[in-house]
Amino acid sequence: MNNWKRYVAAGIVIGSVYFLPSESFMAFITGWVILLPITAAVFLAVGLREYMKDRKNRIMVSIKRTDAMNSLARREEELIREKELLYEQFGKV
Repeated sequence: MNNWKRYVAAGIVIGSVYFLPSESFMAFITGWVILLPITAAVFLAVGLREYMKDRKNRIMVSIKRTDAMNSLARREEELIREKELLYEQFGKV
């Protein structure tokens, strides 16, 4: 019985639900409608703060275009032009 505090707390909650059903229902609705969205907003805010703080430590790498990348880009342009020509020939534009 290492977790006796948890068992006592659970017993208190179950006992209060049994003896005070309407108040327990209102507490449940209040927690579900108000406390749950507030908790989610707090977690999102903490996550955003950690993200903004961690963003300073990132390394940005920029890559210059090589000849291979330029040739791939040219080939893509050629394929796009050929596709447009085929669409025009067969009247799908």
